[in-house]
Amino acid sequence: MSTYISVIGIGPGGMDYVLPLALKEIRTSDVLIGGKKALNMFDFLNKESLQITGDLKSVISYLENLSPDRKAAVLVSGDPGFYSFLNYLKENLPSKDIRVIPGISSFQVAFAHLQASWHDAYLFSLHGRRRKDLALFIKEKLREFSKVAFLTDSEMTPNEVARVLLQEGFEDRKVFVLSDLTLPAEQVKDVTLSLLAQSRESGNSVVVFADE
Repeated sequence: MSTYISVIGIGPGGMDYVLPLALKEIRTSDVLIGGKKALNMFDFLNKESLQITGDLKSVISYLENLSPDRKAAVLVSGDPGFYSFLNYLKENLPSKDIRVIPGISSFQVAFAHLQASWHDAYLFSLHGRRRKDLALFIKEKLREFSKVAFLTDSEMTPNEVARVLLQEGFEDRKVFVLSDLTLPAEQVKDVTLSLLAQSRESGNSVVVFADE
């Protein structure tokens, strides 16, 4: 196996938001491992690559059999500390062999665009995850925190979330939807849930509820 494996946060998607240390580590790696979008960002480096699919065990096997003189970088969107591939790697490889390089989270960019703090926000993700009684969950969190923000995906899009919340009895209130952050298609919307439910939004979004 490689001397150590770098797990690198590559930010929300725009190259301007990849930290210099992360880019330096990626440039000096022999093999890049990541999802399709992550690998496409660094196509210009012409590195050997392994795309992560649903077969996560194959990634572990690949890393275990990698020659010690070859350096591997696992690319994860946002920051490795928030719902990334890092936990799975730690469960299956020795921690001493893993080096983590942080990245900029979509949440950081979202709250920067809203000119708002996020130390008082509750953060979670619906990306690849579902939560029962979503309306009740968000209501309870809004009693504890002044803001609630979460990531969405291509199935649980912001408009689908709005539809589910209204169906579960959530009040029709204002939310912020920030989509495709740091990319050319980036959008920031201030919209009510009822209008949001009727729209078609990108799954690659951050939804923010804030005190009114």
